[in-house]
Amino acid sequence: MSIPLPVDVPGRRVSFRPSPSSHILEGEVVRVFFKYGEDARWPKGSKGYENGMRQLFKRISVLLPDGRILNMSGEHEDLRQKELVAISDG
Repeated sequence: MSIPLPVDVPGRRVSFRPSPSSHILEGEVVRVFFKYGEDARWPKGSKGYENGMRQLFKRISVLLPDGRILNMSGEHEDLRQKELVAISDG
């Protein structure tokens, strides 16, 4: 059994499917950052607060070969939904 490589490492090559009907894309992780509470899971106007606690969400920026940068959620359930996996060079 092999342990999958982490995808939240800048410089790592990854492949993913942005939506179920799209092709598999490849790119390079250029930035991993955290952003406060602006996520669709929380009602508009809540500013990411749940039970009085402000929520942090992990975000990942991926550079595509054509020069575009995609910012996407780095939360575990979102990565699994997008089938985001690291590409091993070895």
